[in-house]
Amino acid sequence: MTDFADWQAVYDLSLRYAEAIDRRRWDDLCDVFAPTVRVDFSSFSGAPASPDPVEGPAWVSVVRGTIDGFVSTQHLIANHRITVESPTTARYTAYVQAQHWMSRDRWYLVGGSYDNEATCTDGRWRLSAITFNQTWDAGDRGLLREAGRLARGR
Repeated sequence: MTDFADWQAVYDLSLRYAEAIDRRRWDDLCDVFAPTVRVDFSSFSGAPASPDPVEGPAWVSVVRGTIDGFVSTQHLIANHRITVESPTTARYTAYVQAQHWMSRDRWYLVGGSYDNEATCTDGRWRLSAITFNQTWDAGDRGLLREAGRLARGR
């Protein structure tokens, strides 16, 4: 039987991930990730995922390089199905809806699910693999490029 404390810690990890992005707390977002993380956003980007892990802070820089260009964002993560496989390994699937706002009439929404892996080292759970499976989007996807340009200009 799964230790509920581990289950809760993995659930909280997912919430801290979304909160750190939306509040622009980049150090907190770095703390969510293991030192290296496998990232697969291929369903969103259209580019194949790298088989090689990246350093957590490097991935946070990629995220920040777009998110900082938006006026506001809101990442809603729900319907978690968490499996704690061992004292050091867990996986979860959860729905995600991410709102990206430039202004009241300029926005981009994207939705789908995460299939993530977490590892526990020294009593702390962190994301070691993150896979986003996009199933829909709405609004102006071109705002992602604009946000990236704005973030680089700051």
